[in-house]
Order: sequence, then structure tokens, then C-alpha cells
Amino acid sequence: MRVLKLNSIASKLGTMLVLIFLALILLIEGVLYGLFIRFYTNDTISYLNQRSHNYATILTDHFDPATMEHVVSMESSSNNLLLILDASGNILRGSQGISQLSLAYLNDIITHGNEGHGPVIASNWKEEDYFVTEADISSDGQTVGKVIMFSPTSPIRKAVATLNTTFIGVAIIGLVISAVLIYLVSNRIVQPLLRIIHITKRISDGHHDWELTQKGTDEIAQLSKAVNQMSQNIQYYKQQRNQFLADISHELRTPLTYIKGYSELLNKDQIPDDQDRNKYLSLLHSQSIQLQRLVQDLFDLANLEQGSFTFECKRISVEKVILNALDLMAEPIQSASISLTYSPSPASIYVWGDERRLQQVIINLLENAKRYTNKDGTIHLATHNENNLCFIKVSDTGIGIPAKDLPHIWERLYRVDKSRSRVTGGAGLGLAICKEIITLHKGDISIDSVEGVGTTFTITLPPYSADS
Repeated sequence: MRVLKLNSIASKLGTMLVLIFLALILLIEGVLYGLFIRFYTNDTISYLNQRSHNYATILTDHFDPATMEHVVSMESSSNNLLLILDASGNILRGSQGISQLSLAYLNDIITHGNEGHGPVIASNWKEEDYFVTEADISSDGQTVGKVIMFSPTSPIRKAVATLNTTFIGVAIIGLVISAVLIYLVSNRIVQPLLRIIHITKRISDGHHDWELTQKGTDEIAQLSKAVNQMSQNIQYYKQQRNQFLADISHELRTPLTYIKGYSELLNKDQIPDDQDRNKYLSLLHSQSIQLQRLVQDLFDLANLEQGSFTFECKRISVEKVILNALDLMAEPIQSASISLTYSPSPASIYVWGDERRLQQVIINLLENAKRYTNKDGTIHLATHNENNLCFIKVSDTGIGIPAKDLPHIWERLYRVDKSRSRVTGGAGLGLAICKEIITLHKGDISIDSVEGVGTTFTITLPPYSADS
């Protein structure tokens, strides 16, 4: 059998349950104890007081020996004792059990009654052996005697002892129940938590071969679901990281290989022809530009992750941003035999933002469209205002994106094409950077793509206002 640790959740929870249970027992015992004592003593004294007054009334009408004997005989079958006194406090008649009482006790009761303390002479059941009440016997407005009645307090003491014993037994049963509860809690709550701890330790060690079972919809089931999701996410991002490192290695190795190879040839002066020399220099230049662009993307991504991406915001024309991007991209797009068109908004559109960063987004989208659009395809840009928002659309008739990849297209390091081909994809940084830049401009960017038909990126930006 598993031993519970003192600092474990099961021990703490079990101890709390025990304390709560014992507190409830003590509370219930206190309430019942008080109610019982109050009811019993009040009822007994009230009954005794009523009996003594009834006898006093009878003796007021007939204060003679025969009536006295009759009154004493009426209490002979009860546990109560009765005493009849004259006006001077002398005993005229008494129950048979009166002789069991000491003379000193009787004198004390008689004296106490003569002091005028009311009908109740003794009511302390803890210290007194009897409850005692008295009633005056009157004749012509004068007190001619007294009726004193005694009721033993031993029954209430026995009842209280029984009640205490019962509560002790209930407390013991409660402790046993609490022990069972501790065991049940340990198995139903703590065991799943211990398993979650074990699984999370394995996850932290890089093992994702375990999965928590989810039973029900309670908090532990939700925690198990969250841990499973966390494990899947960590595993996914580890795969993406490894893929990213492989992609970056490839992207860096290819231009560096070109640069190293051609620079060695040029350095050894093994290319006598000027035309070939210029061709190799042009290749070196293009590879260095590509390498520089990749490093810049990595730098931008690092700044985005650190929150240190800088903006120089001002009122800018959307048309100017797009025309500048088209000036840079028109020649390489048309060189690839792809048609490039632009439909500007009828009215000028202005936004509050960083012109260079927004131009970077448009260029990235155009490069992306060029990369995935076949020869004789079309890339189209359009802008318009609608519902007090600025819309920029970049559409192409390229190969499209599979539906399964669309939810992940904005994730950093994600690539639709896993082959790392330089023709069909970069390192998976461009769209992630575009998303961050537009988000930081308080805008949104979405994608609509059909595989084999084409892709449309839609940028939504708030228009410029004096409060921007």
C-alpha cells in the first residue's frame, strides 16, 4: 500500500477534510447540547413549578390533614418528592423519599425559600441533586404554608453522558470516514496529478511518447488536455526549429558555395575572357544580394521576437507605397513572363504608418506571388476604401496553397514546400514578418487560396485620421 507523504496534496486535502468534519461535529454537538439542556431543564422546571402551584391551590381550598395526605399520595408513583410546610416552616407532610434527604439540606432549601427568591429554588443540574420549586398556600390573603417539590437531576446528567458518548462515537466514525476519503482522494485526484507531473517531466526531458488519458470534463481532465496540447505544440515547434535550421543551413550554404567557387576562380585569374569574368562577377553580386536579404530577414525576425522592431510612422500615401514596390518588382516579374497589373483606388488613400515597412510587405507578397506563379501567369494589385477601411489586395494565378497548410501559413519558420528548393520557396520567414508588420500597424492580413487556381492576400489598414 502506498504511503502518503505529509506534504503531499492528498495529506493536506485529507487533513483539511478531517478538520472540517470535526469542526462540523463540534458545532452540531454544541448546538444540540445547548438545545437539549435548555429544553430539558426548562420543561422539567416548568412542569415541577406547575405541579407545585396546582397542589398549593388545592390546599388553599382545603388545608387539612386529609387533603395533605391525598396530595402526597398523588406523587407517590413518580420520582418527584413533595414537602408541605406550615407558615413557620415546620414540616407537616412529606413524600416517603424525603427521609433520604439530609436535615441540613432540607433546612437550607426551606431557608432559601423563605428568603423570597421566587418559585424556583434550585435549577443548577450540574451542582444540585434536585430541581426545587415552591408555591405558597394562602388563606384570607395570608400565607399559611408552602408546597415544595423536588425533581432529581440525575436523569439529565445520564442523558448528557449518553449524548457525549454518542458524539465521541460519531467523531470516531468521522475519522474513519475521513481516512477512507483520504484514500479515495489520493486515487481519484492525486494519482492523476502525479501522472501529469511524471508526463511533464518526460516532456521537459524531450520525450513526447506519452499521452494523458482524459476522463470526464472536470479540471483534471482539462489539465490533461492542456498538457497533451502543450506536448504536441512543443513537438511541433521542435520539428519546425530543426526544419528551420536545415533550411537556413541550405539557404546560406548555396550562395556561399557560389561566392567561394567563383571568387577562387577570379582570384586565380583562371578566366581570361572578359565576358565570362563579368558573368561570374554578376553571379557573385546576385548571390551576395540574396545572402544579404536572408540575413536581413533573420535580423527582422529576431527584432520582432524581441519586440524591438522600429517604426518611423507618418501620414503616407498607399498609392506611393505600391508604386515604389512596383518600380522595384516590375522588371523581375516581367522577366519571368508574368503579367503584372495594378488597379488603384479612385480616391487617394492615406494611412498612418512606416512607408519603408509597408513597402517591405508589398515586396514580400509580390516576390511570393512571383515564386509560385508559372510562366504566362498574372499578378494583380488593387486598392480601395470600404467601411472606413483601406484594402490592399495582391492576387496571382499561381499554383495555390493546399487547404491543410492554410492555418499554418503565418507561422514563423513554416514552409509549404519542405524540399528546400531555391526555386519554390525561401526559409519561411517572409509571410511571418508581413503578418507582424501589419499587426503592428493595427491592421490585418488574410489569405484566400485555391490549389491550382491561385492565391489572394488581403491587407486591411485603418485610414489616416487626426487622432492616428
